[in-house]
Amino acid sequence: SGVVSLDKGPLSDWMMGLSGRIFGFSSFSMLLPDALCGIASVILLHDAVRRTLGHRAALLAALMLALSPVSVVMDRYNDPDALLALLLVASAWALVRALESGRLRHMLLCGAFVGLGFNTKMLEAYVVVPALAVAFAVAGRGGWRRRLGYLLSAGAVMVVVSFAWFTTMMLIPAADRPYVGGTTNNSWFSLIFGSNGLSRLTGAGGSNGLSRFAGLTRLLTGAFVGSEIGWLLLFALAGLLAGLWVTRRAAREDRRRAAYLLFGLWGLAGFVVFSFSRGIFLPYYTNTMAPAVAALAGGGGVLMFERFHSGWGWTAALAAAVASTAALSFWLLRGTPSFVPWLRWVVLGAAAVAVVGIVALRARARWPGPWRGRCLGRLGPGRLVLGLALGATAVALLGGPTAYSIATVRYGQTGSDPAAGPGPGVGASRRAAAVNTPNAALVAYLKAHRDGARYLIAANGSQAAAPIALATGDPVITMGGFSESGETTVPAPTVDQLKAFIATGELRYVIPGLAPARTGWVKSHCRAVTVPDHATSSSGSMYLCTRADASGAAN
Repeated sequence: SGVVSLDKGPLSDWMMGLSGRIFGFSSFSMLLPDALCGIASVILLHDAVRRTLGHRAALLAALMLALSPVSVVMDRYNDPDALLALLLVASAWALVRALESGRLRHMLLCGAFVGLGFNTKMLEAYVVVPALAVAFAVAGRGGWRRRLGYLLSAGAVMVVVSFAWFTTMMLIPAADRPYVGGTTNNSWFSLIFGSNGLSRLTGAGGSNGLSRFAGLTRLLTGAFVGSEIGWLLLFALAGLLAGLWVTRRAAREDRRRAAYLLFGLWGLAGFVVFSFSRGIFLPYYTNTMAPAVAALAGGGGVLMFERFHSGWGWTAALAAAVASTAALSFWLLRGTPSFVPWLRWVVLGAAAVAVVGIVALRARARWPGPWRGRCLGRLGPGRLVLGLALGATAVALLGGPTAYSIATVRYGQTGSDPAAGPGPGVGASRRAAAVNTPNAALVAYLKAHRDGARYLIAANGSQAAAPIALATGDPVITMGGFSESGETTVPAPTVDQLKAFIATGELRYVIPGLAPARTGWVKSHCRAVTVPDHATSSSGSMYLCTRADASGAAN
């Protein structure tokens, strides 16, 4: 029933729409589904890691995902990313089950989850596909023909599920469905492979301010990005290398190596895509990497702690991983100097204590063993040093992201670019977006002069139209798609469609915006209206259009 569609898949909107039908429309009903997606992601990641790397690694991975700032902010925001992350974790979980059982149904389920992810945020869901394919090709049960057959079957399910809704929409006559937002040719396939696809990588469809930070360091220290996902990237990389080294001579079907391949390739694919994409890029896109980073950091951390006493090489590797991660946290915390300014020094000091403790424990002739018995069962020098080393390591690794996650839950998010960490005035200026509230005089005027019209107003872009709809509970027409600038490329509604709305009395007031044809017709046929106590918006003046203005002209 809409005029212009959103520029994403339908699944996330269905989820929030159903929540609104059940609980009524409110902030709670819109945010609840994503919060539940975040909880489910933690639970599923724990189970997937437990089945492959063990219980301790699973607990750490779940904790690290729960404390990942980008995950926390997206689980509190009505955007598709929380659902997409859950579906990618579900696909990894299904693959792990396939490695365990050797059953085709688990591989088909894996492909279906990726397809549902595609229906959430299109090609971004496919970032995990190479990792899934390689992990199963290497560690799946049976001969290579059976593994290839399973992969092809899962791929077929993935493609069918991915394109079922989009193909159906394209078979519906254009006049009977909303115009595809973000396109100039009203094609979902153009959106998938164009402005939401390759253009995001190449920058052919435009870019934003973060494009100049593209490169290897974007996710680590790049402006506004490192504080979302960068905290544990170095530790996750160390965990990946450690896991692959330990399992290098393992049997082909070894699930530990499969897990490192799965989460490692998932994380690396996300790192490459998000580091080097030159099109429109927002820091919260990295939420799809957070589960892989958490799994590698948790699994690799347990592995390195279990082995650091067995040789100075492992000791050096663990100490270097802790020290580099703490140094990166120190750097990231410097980006918000007024936010708990002492924390970065605590993180650095904790890393120093952890490194000294690790080296001291390795140097002891009788090492107490961190995972055997009760660590504090017998208080002795070795046990105390071990406790201090473990505690200091936890602070060095999780102090920064924990503080940012706690800060994130202290305030609400508005606008189109949510960000984790300190609120407005403390962190980056981009977080200081004002809440879009319509002018009270304008709203009162529209309601008083509605004269039975179905739509309260037609306004340019959702930034102008949505606040009026939210404040009044009345339907509005969003012209040109999501943003004002998008109206120059999204020709919907057309002039004839606008005339039809006016001719039937469904619409009386229009803020025409930027589209030349639509703006020209409105200005030449309708009457400009001055609303007391309401300044002209950036979208332009408001016009009153009567049935007489459109009579005989509408199709």
